[in-house]
Amino acid sequence: MEKPVWATERPINSSYYIGIAGVSKEEFPYNASEIARENALNSLAREIRVKVSSSSLLSTLQVNSWVEESFISNIESTVVEDLEGFNLIDSYESPTEVFVYYRLSKSEYARILAERKHVVLGSAYGHYLDAERKISEGAISGAIERYLMGLDVMSKYLGELNPYTGEDGIPFDLDRALLNGMSDAISGLVLLHEKEEIKLLLNNRYTDKVSISSFFNNNSVFGIPLKYSYNRGAIPVRGTTKTSGNGIAEIPLNGFTPGISQSELIVDVDILSFSKVLNLLSPLGPLLEGITSTPLRIPIVLERPKVFVVGTEKMFQKTISQGELIPALRAALIEEGVEVIDHATSKALTLTVNADTQAGGEGSGFFTAYLNATLELTDENGKLIMQKNLERIKGVQLDRIKAGQDAYRKAAIEIKGRFTSKFVGALYE
Repeated sequence: MEKPVWATERPINSSYYIGIAGVSKEEFPYNASEIARENALNSLAREIRVKVSSSSLLSTLQVNSWVEESFISNIESTVVEDLEGFNLIDSYESPTEVFVYYRLSKSEYARILAERKHVVLGSAYGHYLDAERKISEGAISGAIERYLMGLDVMSKYLGELNPYTGEDGIPFDLDRALLNGMSDAISGLVLLHEKEEIKLLLNNRYTDKVSISSFFNNNSVFGIPLKYSYNRGAIPVRGTTKTSGNGIAEIPLNGFTPGISQSELIVDVDILSFSKVLNLLSPLGPLLEGITSTPLRIPIVLERPKVFVVGTEKMFQKTISQGELIPALRAALIEEGVEVIDHATSKALTLTVNADTQAGGEGSGFFTAYLNATLELTDENGKLIMQKNLERIKGVQLDRIKAGQDAYRKAAIEIKGRFTSKFVGALYE
């Protein structure tokens, strides 16, 4: 059988999409016919290109170039699974090769696409009606999801114009109505806190639960996903929550680094969380990043801890007037951000120091002394908050008094190190 002309000279017909492919039996000895049919359909699909309209919703969205290009590529390309209505015009097989010729009427395929689109837009319109109903019911989170689901259903057509006639008989742009509805719902959400700033107090160990209220059209709304962040020192905190049935979300504040005096709580609608309603391979996920809301920013002010340092320092059971520990402790606390005061008040903690030395013995002309000290931190009511002990801090010198002074000097060095940091850190736990 002679090879047909169409196998060597591709037909030209403006009324049809054409797909022709040839396969060598030497290369595909067992399935040449199957591969030829598959390649011919792929060739047919490549001829079908959907152009993105400059007036479409996609062309007016503000997205990064990578998202736009991948989105357009997905819309413009046609895969074999989308083909319908094509006909096998001819095939040719010789001992060495196989050729297949498919054809698809452009007008028939346009009719098929129009029917498909009508069904898809009808489904998207159903989501639009559900979203509008939920808006009227105050179920804003559910409405945002329905708007997004409507866009997802018709995402393949976002590069085209999408007029649709609703139940009222009035035509409108369905995709823009869905996007505008979602954007308006998000921008219409208002987040509030009852105070202009959050004050964290020492009495509460610098912890609190902050209530954030959400409103839409002056009505509280439930189920709104929120994200929040605040800097608590070395480690920033990020989290998510959701408003409850009364439209309020509780955000915990804790774990602040000792010495930090201020921070800021930032609360915003967690827009990306709505992507859970999208299909797995939906192109709309990245587009959600282009939708923003106005975050709520609340200053956080941490009360500076006030401590009154008092106590007795003794040298071998005799009180000394110029001690080492109390001045060292005051200086170390100030470095840690503590306000050291010189008198007891109702709003201050009291740090009581009691220290004394004891003889340790002598030999070869050297004297040894050991210092023991107790540090007790109490609240304004005298309740013990914390107790730390310094035990047997050793001093060695040529006489007993100087040995005791050496022990005090070493104890002061220890206080200025990790000892005081741990002491102050306990106030924030």
